[in-house]
Amino acid sequence: MGERSKQDLLAGLAAIYQSRDFSDLVIFGREGTRHAEGVQGQITLPEDDEVVRLIVEYFYLLDYDPIIRLPDPTTPASRHSSDATSVRTDAGNYGHVYGTSAISAFGGPASPFSPPFRSRTASALTMHAMPLGATGYTAYNTNQPRRRQQANRSMVTSPPEPSPLATQESHLVLHARMYAAAEQYGVGGLKALCLDKFKIQLTRHWDAVELAEAIHVVYSSTPPTNKDMREAVADTLGWHNRLLDKPEIEVAILEINGLAYELLKRSRRAEPEYME
Repeated sequence: MGERSKQDLLAGLAAIYQSRDFSDLVIFGREGTRHAEGVQGQITLPEDDEVVRLIVEYFYLLDYDPIIRLPDPTTPASRHSSDATSVRTDAGNYGHVYGTSAISAFGGPASPFSPPFRSRTASALTMHAMPLGATGYTAYNTNQPRRRQQANRSMVTSPPEPSPLATQESHLVLHARMYAAAEQYGVGGLKALCLDKFKIQLTRHWDAVELAEAIHVVYSSTPPTNKDMREAVADTLGWHNRLLDKPEIEVAILEINGLAYELLKRSRRAEPEYME
């Protein structure tokens, strides 16, 4: 499919998403009060309303944008704010890499098809979220033996700089729930997108109030064989040791089987003899 045809297809899907002209099915989240089955064109899903909305949004836009909640002017900071420094950049430089969410976050067009829109380059997502440490590790450094790759990953002791694509609100719990829903419904592209958004947000919001809750969601909603989100959590705890002094983080580590041992293994891999 040519680039012009692809853009026309995506523009058409976005227009349909915003229109009710072709709607023949109603989806309710678990908080919906009406329940009906197939003949009435209504389905009730067990997820939160916001998760259901964003899943549907992804099907049309290949991206999802959490609702922006304005901070309460009577309080010094919002519930999900963090102390980490934010790095901002122009939307035009990053919108083509991160799609709708990044453009909206940096004040660009609300629609991915409002000019200037550029195609999403998915391959840059994880690289931007992950650090480049002294060992030269990158998301594409796959020529080393697996044991050496794992060791290098665990030895990156310097935390990544806050990503310029991280939004003001952390949305860590939401991204974790979106990942769990994508896992449940077998939507691989959405899983990858949720993982990337989760990692990006962690670079700025690693000390967010909701981090402990997000850790619980990650470990309770994904199978042990699905390690991507769990590794992102363990990386963050390893890079920011002072998080271990927080009571809520201590409780999370004590309650989650295997997390403390994973952190211990990572500290072991940082020892010089492990690289021999």
